[in-house]
Amino acid sequence: MKDQTDEQEKEAKFKEFFEKARKGVLKYLDENGGSLPMDKLHDYSLKTYLIQHQRFSQMMESFVNEKLITYNASTQVSTITEEGKEFIK
Repeated sequence: MKDQTDEQEKEAKFKEFFEKARKGVLKYLDENGGSLPMDKLHDYSLKTYLIQHQRFSQMMESFVNEKLITYNASTQVSTITEEGKEFIK
């Protein structure tokens, strides 16, 4: 039972941290003109929040799914939306 509680606490802490990272990455995007190439966001995410590869992909997919950014696959540029700007307020 204790292991299950520990695991639930770890999961809750990660979700809290991940949400903080999501807001931080969106704020970084907004503060840097609102549009950035994917590699710049990835580097920032890695250096600031230690979020890389699979988790970064999950983060970006969540942004697109929630319409917080638009993503141009041909240029690999992410642009914050009005919804994204509201999310970080």
